[in-house]
Amino acid sequence: MLDKPTQLAQRLARHPVLQERLESILNIMESSGDDLKRADEAERQIIETLRQLGHDALSGWAERHEAAAAHQGWEEPGWRPMGQKNSTGTAPTD
Repeated sequence: MLDKPTQLAQRLARHPVLQERLESILNIMESSGDDLKRADEAERQIIETLRQLGHDALSGWAERHEAAAAHQGWEEPGWRPMGQKNSTGTAPTD
């Protein structure tokens, strides 16, 4: 069985956008350069990166669930995808 750091690394490898965001947070935490002299600037950058991380995570979740629902729908008999209607309606009767 793999250890937790290895499992985490493998899982992150399957989600490169999330991995990039987490690396950005680590870079901010480990930064000792002149670009982050103030704590409020570091906080601002971490908050923005966390917002982006949350957005990316939820977008990935939604895409996976949408794909799974579509796949499940195709397997059901009589299912057809919802698309744009071609009809303008029924003609009025006299």
